[in-house]
Amino acid sequence: MQYFNIQVASQLSGVASATIRAWEKRYHAVHPERGDNKHRLYSEKDIEKLSVLSRLTELGQSIGKIAPLDIETLKEIYSTLLHKPYDDKAIVIPATEKINVQEVLNNFHLSIAAYKLDILSHEFEKTRENLDPRALCLDILVPLFHQIGQKVDSGEFSVAQEHAVSAITRFHIGLVISRHYQKNFQRSDLLLISTPDGEMHEIGILAAALLCVHYGIKFIFLGANLPAAALAEAANALNATSILIGVSRQDQTQTQSVSDYVTNLEGFLKKKTQIWVGGNLKPASKNELEKKKVPFFSSLQAFDTFLQKR
Repeated sequence: MQYFNIQVASQLSGVASATIRAWEKRYHAVHPERGDNKHRLYSEKDIEKLSVLSRLTELGQSIGKIAPLDIETLKEIYSTLLHKPYDDKAIVIPATEKINVQEVLNNFHLSIAAYKLDILSHEFEKTRENLDPRALCLDILVPLFHQIGQKVDSGEFSVAQEHAVSAITRFHIGLVISRHYQKNFQRSDLLLISTPDGEMHEIGILAAALLCVHYGIKFIFLGANLPAAALAEAANALNATSILIGVSRQDQTQTQSVSDYVTNLEGFLKKKTQIWVGGNLKPASKNELEKKKVPFFSSLQAFDTFLQKR
């Protein structure tokens, strides 16, 4: 029998990580094993039960009443409510494949160099399905785009090749994000993710979104190049509790400094909303953000550490 960490269990069952923990602690819905590092490990049966519980709560059933029931009883309740048999094929447990990160990165580079975008996409799909979102972000995307940037600067790769990789990356991360949107979240906190107007690069914030998926954070990805007024409008309408702004250039967008953008954004917000900034900034800009008491993350690893403590 295969066992999975809570992030993978969340993706497969469609239940947010925070909700899994709550159902486990309050209602003893599942009883996961513990690995050598003391982290939870969920069996295929655990994941299947979480999925059935999620469906039944969507149909109005009280989690407190149904959580202790065995999975066959839960399926019978589901069948009775919908007047049709429970679909046992709803949960597909993938056959995991051992991923050699260095080999994957080498394959990526060979595919990019030869413009073999079909192979590149296939490699990305295989990696996406066999690594959790955090590993995909930190072990694959971070070194991949760092190396691509170096090769573009040296002339080994063209800007066209860089854009082709970015487009394929956006597609595959988009699939992960879209699955995350379908989950039920225990907490009402909402994070918006975007870049300032003039900042067209979005790989960094897409990678940050993967970390949010990994930690079961409810978020909406708004893409790049968003004016402060538009971003504040979305935050006000959605009652967002926090906003993550990503920048890839040194200390300013095409129209204004990051500090000025944050000031404008704060002026448009109608309620207290936390603003976070991540990316590549000069010391002077960091100091300005520090004066405003705006958390700044110089790397995705720093953002990952921050999310672990939330």
